Amino acid sequence: MAQITEFSHDGAESETFDATTIDTSGAGKEYSQTGYTEGGNFNFTIFYDPALSGHQAITDLLTTPAECVWNITFTDTGPSTSAFTSAGVSFSFTGAMNDGLKADVGLKLTGLMGYST
Repeated sequence: MAQITEFSHDGAESETFDATTIDTSGAGKEYSQTGYTEGGNFNFTIFYDPALSGHQAITDLLTTPAECVWNITFTDTGPSTSAFTSAGVSFSFTGAMNDGLKADVGLKLTGLMGYST
């Protein structure tokens, strides 16, 4: 994706449930794992150019929703990569004098990100 100015992954989280029972001793609540993990969201900001094919591909996901595979390549000595599939997309854009046309893109992960290890 061209012209990314910043990105973030809001984090994955292992899902739990309240496993406290009437005979639990002490005041502490007990939790247990469901066996699932929420993948979270991946968000990024771009200098938006509606003529770029990569930027058009994002808006195409709004008009024709589909899962999409994304790959992140880090600039370490590897280089390391992480991949994920998005199930949903959000898109908004703003323009400001002396700041250009920017867009904020949000991707809802389906499953988990493939973390580099």
